[in-house]
Amino acid sequence: MHLSASNKEILVKELRTVADYMGNANTAQEKMYFFSAVFGIANRLMNLEFDSELGFLHHVIQAAHNTINTNLVLRSQGQAVANFPPTVFDKLQEAVSELAKYIEDGKQTYPILERISNLAYSTSGNGYYLYLKGLLKI
Repeated sequence: MHLSASNKEILVKELRTVADYMGNANTAQEKMYFFSAVFGIANRLMNLEFDSELGFLHHVIQAAHNTINTNLVLRSQGQAVANFPPTVFDKLQEAVSELAKYIEDGKQTYPILERISNLAYSTSGNGYYLYLKGLLKI
């Protein structure tokens, strides 16, 4: 990711803050509230200094957030039969921490973003089914 040192530092610091807050949150809804700050900071930084990898990060995180939130709402309304993998929110928090480390170290973020995408998919009906079958690893 090609960002100025100051914007890279802002991004990494925000990701670490998000991971800390997610770790202290008590509910899935709280965890998702804090997770939304990831695409929020990416959006703010893109308006100052666009980078295509940052744009990809923003898109994947926002899509993951929307997918998980939608499935949380469907479950709460009794409209979804599928359950979430028990560790999905812990693994999401870990992925945010690793994302910060990858950005700090200058590594490409694709592997972490792929993991976040798979975590989000595991909360859908078909994703959970694939998780139970052992085909979708999270």
